[in-house]
Amino acid sequence: MSFVKEAYIAQLAVKRASLLTKRIADEHLQRGIEKKDKSPVTIGDFAAQAVIIHSILKNFPEDLIVGEEDSSLIKSQHLEPKILKKIDWVQKSDSVSNDKLGVITNAEELCLAVDKGNSKGGHKGRIWALDPIDGTSGFLRGAQYAVCLALIVDGVVQVGVVGCPHLPHSLYEKDSKIGGIYTAVKGQGAYFQDLAAAVTSPYDSSHPIHLHNDYDFSKARVVEGVEKGHSSHELQSLIESKLKIAQPPVRLDSQVKYCAVANGDAEIYLRLPTSLSYREKIWDHASGWLLVHESGGIVTDIFGNKLDFGSGRTLNSQGVIAATATLHPEIIKTVKDLVGEHGQMLYRFCSA
Repeated sequence: MSFVKEAYIAQLAVKRASLLTKRIADEHLQRGIEKKDKSPVTIGDFAAQAVIIHSILKNFPEDLIVGEEDSSLIKSQHLEPKILKKIDWVQKSDSVSNDKLGVITNAEELCLAVDKGNSKGGHKGRIWALDPIDGTSGFLRGAQYAVCLALIVDGVVQVGVVGCPHLPHSLYEKDSKIGGIYTAVKGQGAYFQDLAAAVTSPYDSSHPIHLHNDYDFSKARVVEGVEKGHSSHELQSLIESKLKIAQPPVRLDSQVKYCAVANGDAEIYLRLPTSLSYREKIWDHASGWLLVHESGGIVTDIFGNKLDFGSGRTLNSQGVIAATATLHPEIIKTVKDLVGEHGQMLYRFCSA
């Protein structure tokens, strides 16, 4: 099977970063720092990005990485000691993986690793897309977030791994265990394993997951974003009403929504534009796209167009709709009925 080593290293790295960020969240250290674009970032973002990039480059030194963060705030806010303390903790706690993932020992190695996430992406070569904490707002609230890593080869997503430290194994089972790792490899299916389980190979501790292509809209469950700035709740409500979806939506932060669909806890994920000019980032969707695809679903933009992960650091498309293969075509038709075949009326639900 192809990409076995890549999937294995990605699982080990995502697990290490998930344990690290969970530790920070549990210690209530997740106070945010404001970036230039006014979005929040935490020491968890920097620590997780450093740990994962260092791990990837130890094993695949010629690969490139598209990461969300750089070290400028680390240096200006003098965060190196705090971040290194957390990294040292996880490297000791997860010492069984040190031979495979390496260790970070000083501020220079920390900042160098973070800054290696500076690839501009593209259609050629091996490029990893990394979001060290997807859903920073959820992380700050003590709610859902995800650690997301995907390998894109010549513009095609080949491996996707998502760590979900706070996500129940089942959204609907009382007392469900918490925390998991979701893995997909193109052409090889999608898999789930408990976060606490040992990662000994890509699939030894995992079991296959599938979504519900047998459900119609009367049984369909929707997951959507918590933040109003991330997805148009008004348009979501109209779509759900027209499709006669009876189940109330579940609102979650981050790519855990893709995991819920892939795992059969939901059949539809709607991320609808709130701005006409905004384009989605590849690190926000690459892993989740592959998970849903390999579990039997479809993911496109809101007009039904394929997502292009080789066009740079962003997707040249508006919004995202992930759903079962059964329901996806009718959802796209409903969206077009509401906003126009080419989005002529999308402005009604968006800012400029």
